[in-house]
Amino acid sequence: MCVMPFARSLIEQLDGWVNALAAPLVPPREVSVGGDWIRLEFREHIPHAVMTGKCIRAVSGIRAALILADLGYVTECASLLRMVSDFCTEVTAVGEAIRRGGEPTAAVRTFVDQYFTPKARTPEQLAATERTRYVNREELMKAELRLAEDARVDGENQRVVHRFINMAFDAYVHGAYETTMDLYDPHNGRFMTSGHPSKREEFVEFVFLKLHEVVVAIEFTAALTSNAEIFRLAREARHTMDATEPWKRC
Repeated sequence: MCVMPFARSLIEQLDGWVNALAAPLVPPREVSVGGDWIRLEFREHIPHAVMTGKCIRAVSGIRAALILADLGYVTECASLLRMVSDFCTEVTAVGEAIRRGGEPTAAVRTFVDQYFTPKARTPEQLAATERTRYVNREELMKAELRLAEDARVDGENQRVVHRFINMAFDAYVHGAYETTMDLYDPHNGRFMTSGHPSKREEFVEFVFLKLHEVVVAIEFTAALTSNAEIFRLAREARHTMDATEPWKRC
């Protein structure tokens, strides 16, 4: 099977999938935040809505990352993929708490509450607000360990690999030295700030590899929100990816 046409076709389908997941939560409520300003909110502030919201951002991110890779904007593509990875980790953390039942961990409770907390709209509001300590990724990644234990998989090794991949993409977000040199083309002796065509294929493949995480996040969300059709479509896509290069190498 040729990976590229399948992956591109799959990315095009994701918009419909996440809009189907969001259907029970829209149209959004309009909440006044002073003056003529309004804030759009999901109709329910529940953990399932957090998962759906993060899936929407993951799909938007993976689509934009592919466009950037196609244009040769490779460092910007990688920065977006790092964000997408975090969104998928967050979906897993919230979903694992829902699946397990009972009282969620303090980290997940705080994460859900913070998701729906309105942000300061002026510098004065921010200055008057007590500094917020946001839940860190290590706390959220513990959910992956618990899921791995349930599946009798080596969760610690999985976490080591996950951290390593995050480290590689973090470098692009923070503008690490190596990422600047990624833009240099020795053939013409200049930095390719308007696109680096010779690295295009490499970063398109990175997008396709990250696509697997996005599909798993959507599948998990569909399962926990009882959307049988999107669950079926995502599961079928994941099974195809699991049996196909380059996804089998990861």
